[in-house]
Amino acid sequence: MSTASKVLNGRPDVSPETQERVLRSAATLGYQSRHRARRRLPSVLMLFDDLVSPYSLAVMSGATEAAARSRQSLTVERVIEDIEPRALSKAWFDAAAARGVGGIIAVTTPLTDREVEWCAQAGLALVVVDPIGTVSKSVVSISATNWAGGRAATEHLISLGHRRIGFVDGPPTSLPARERLHGYTSALIDHGIEPSPELRAGDLYAVEQARHAGHQLLALPDRPTAIFASSDASALGTLRAATERGLAVPDDLSIVGFDDTIMARWAPVPMTTVRQPLAAMGKVAVERVVALAEDPGAFAHPFQLETELIVRETTAPPR
Repeated sequence: MSTASKVLNGRPDVSPETQERVLRSAATLGYQSRHRARRRLPSVLMLFDDLVSPYSLAVMSGATEAAARSRQSLTVERVIEDIEPRALSKAWFDAAAARGVGGIIAVTTPLTDREVEWCAQAGLALVVVDPIGTVSKSVVSISATNWAGGRAATEHLISLGHRRIGFVDGPPTSLPARERLHGYTSALIDHGIEPSPELRAGDLYAVEQARHAGHQLLALPDRPTAIFASSDASALGTLRAATERGLAVPDDLSIVGFDDTIMARWAPVPMTTVRQPLAAMGKVAVERVVALAEDPGAFAHPFQLETELIVRETTAPPR
């Protein structure tokens, strides 16, 4: 579909500047768009697996702002994984549709293929943010450029002179976690550094678990001089482990996080981290689920927002 056609038919996947230019030209030619104004859904339901982390709060902030600006009703719920039976049954999706929900945004919330099918059968649009597990190609996903961010973090450490760089990992089922790991290993290989399994630890984006992972890495006979922790929570836990071992950051150990949440900015040592646009991810999720509810074929591909390396005070050349 041409850009002009997208604008004149109300499609949202065109920049505001381009929309304005096309509409100005159309007005000059006397053309008036015949498309209907985009409708609002009775309600959009946003699902989280966690509602206390700075990550979740930042995504929610963007979503609620987008909903408020478009006068779109937005409801937030938490899916608690250890409650049986699992909440997301076929009856759950049918009940959501019956009470007026028109679209669902699942944020770091695992969805099985069967649950995705039930969602479609209930007539609900679906968007996932930072998917967990393998997501069907038919599901629209929103995330950041995690591979590029992981690579940028690692290359920053390499540029400072570090060669022995540890990695604190996230959940094995998290697609963003796998992409950050691949970015890390790609940077190492391209700079002639052999990735070492002993320099990887951790499996959860949480401070306490990352603290244990940090101790594991720092207890190695040939410990790393730098650690890329794949979330800000993991970086904070790594920082605690270094402090408990009497290591000064960044003099004795450099640390890079990922997210750029309030954790990174207000850490005991302000953290170098990779910024992902969490609020923008929430905003785009609301816009896209509303568009999908009106036109299920509007999008059929993953949508990634750019990351950016933010250098603060936890990285320095090795001594």
